[in-house]
Amino acid sequence: MPGLTAYAGLLEVASFKEGDAVFVSGAAGAVGSEVGQIAKLKGASRVIGSAGSDEKVRVLLDEYGFDAAFNYKNGPVADQLKEAAPDGIDVYFDNVGGEHLEAAISRLKVHGRVTVCGMISQYNATEPTPAPRNLAMVIGKRLRIQGMLVGDHQHLQEQFFQEVGGWIREGKLHYRETVVKGVDNAVDAFLGMLRGENTGKMIVAFED
Repeated sequence: MPGLTAYAGLLEVASFKEGDAVFVSGAAGAVGSEVGQIAKLKGASRVIGSAGSDEKVRVLLDEYGFDAAFNYKNGPVADQLKEAAPDGIDVYFDNVGGEHLEAAISRLKVHGRVTVCGMISQYNATEPTPAPRNLAMVIGKRLRIQGMLVGDHQHLQEQFFQEVGGWIREGKLHYRETVVKGVDNAVDAFLGMLRGENTGKMIVAFED
């Protein structure tokens, strides 16, 4: 499911095309890590990712082949994204919302596209969070912002299995899993995922 989400969200919802520059937030997660790699395999000119730790940034660069990556906790997202994408971006795959979405809107080129897959920055908010303060830029840049649910894209499943399965067999596409043992720990694992404690898919496994 995360793989199909990444595949459909990038290729169909965001209308990715060869040569696009792509920014992915939550890029070390199950979906984001695949989005970046698929973009590279499909001919992106540049792939940038954000993550919540320096260790995850190293994974994005060294294991997943991102061209640039940054730890969003190390400074304003807008400043770090501008440095990582000085020429702007064509596609933003949003798993975070909030400050990340605002920064992406500023860096998107005319006719840029946004796939909104998640808003993890708001899931645990106890007070209303401010919307991006630069939404008016959507007009002048003629941006397209579209939310997605993977259930709307089941028609791509066979194509996804064939293409992505081939990449995995050939060693071109990589993934990680964070495994928590014991069903009794499921709630802690879920909350840990929301806090960004996982790299790749968070999985709860039965103990041996």
